[in-house]
Amino acid sequence: MALQPLIMHLDGLCHKTDLSSTLPSSDQLISIDLPVGSGPKAKNLNNDVRTIQESLNKISPLNGGPKIPLAVDGLCGSKTNKAIFDFQLKQFGIKGADTLIEPGKQTIQRINQLLFSNLPVDPSVNVEIRAKLVSHLNLVAQAVHAAQANLMQALIPGGGLFGGPANDRVNRHFALGTLNPVKREAAVRNILQVFNKYQECLLLPPELDLGFLGAGAFVADKTGDPRIAFAFANGFFRKGEIEPDRKIPMDRIHLGRRAFFALTDSEFCAFIMLHEMAHFVGFPDKTFILDNGRGWFTDSTITPLSVESRLHNADSYATFATECRTRNSTKPPYVVAATTSR
Repeated sequence: MALQPLIMHLDGLCHKTDLSSTLPSSDQLISIDLPVGSGPKAKNLNNDVRTIQESLNKISPLNGGPKIPLAVDGLCGSKTNKAIFDFQLKQFGIKGADTLIEPGKQTIQRINQLLFSNLPVDPSVNVEIRAKLVSHLNLVAQAVHAAQANLMQALIPGGGLFGGPANDRVNRHFALGTLNPVKREAAVRNILQVFNKYQECLLLPPELDLGFLGAGAFVADKTGDPRIAFAFANGFFRKGEIEPDRKIPMDRIHLGRRAFFALTDSEFCAFIMLHEMAHFVGFPDKTFILDNGRGWFTDSTITPLSVESRLHNADSYATFATECRTRNSTKPPYVVAATTSR
C-alpha cells in the first residue's frame, strides 16, 4: 500500500501528495474585503491593495511574483495590475488571467497556498483550537448518528413506519434505486458498516503522545501543514504504523491547523471531517474510498457515477450524512462540485 496520503488542499480537492513538500513561510491566511485589480468589479480599497502588494512581493518570481518589488502604497496602478496579471498567467494560464483578485476565489487561494508556513503553530493557541475542534465534532457526531438511524430505517421493507424518506435519501446519494432488492439490501448494509466505523473513529481514545488536540481519530497536524486535512487510505486499520518522513501516525486523521482552524464555518469543517473519515475507514471489503467525484448528488460531477463509484466516493458519504442530519436535500453552499480526475 502506498504511503502517500490523500490530502485535502485549500481548493477543496483531495489528491495524493508527498508530505515532505514545503512552502515559503508566512504567518496567516491573507484575505481581502472587496475585489482588487482592474475592471468594473474592482473596488481597490486601500487596505486590500496593500495586502495584495505585500503578498505578491513575498512570492518568488519563479512562481509569478514581481521581479521588482511593488511599492506598498495601497494604490492599484499599472504596476500592481501587471503584477496581478503576471501572477495569474504563471499560475493559471491565459484563461485564468483576468487581472482581478476576488475574496475567496482561486487567485487569493493560490497566494495563500504559496505563502502559508509549514512551521508549527504557537502552542498557546491550542486551547482555542481544541474548542473549535470539539464544536465541529459535535456536528460530525450528529451526522453520523443520523446516517446510522436512516440506514437502519431503510433496511425495513418500505422504509418503516414513516414511509420512504429514509430510502429516498440513500437512493439520492448512492443511486441504489437501480439495484434489485437483494443487491440493494447488501449495499445498504455495507454503507451502514462504513458509518459504524465512523462511530468507532469518534470513540477512539486520545493518544497522549499526539498532543493536547487529540479527539477521537482526529489530531491537529503538529507540523503546521498549511493544507486543510489529510488521511491515509484505510488508516483506521493501520494501528501503530508510522509514516517514515514526518514520523507521524498513519492511524489518525490529521487536520492542518492554520488552514483548517482559520475556517470559522463549523458546517463546512464538519463536512471536511466527514469526507476525510470515508478515506480513513474505507469500504467493508478493505477497498479504498477515494474521490470519484466531488459535489452534491444533483451536480454533474456526481450524477453520472455508477453505484459502485458512489459506494467508493468520499463525498457521497459526507453529503448523505449531512442530509440525514439536516433533513434538507438542498445543496449547501460549502459543497463544491469538482472533477477529481487529476
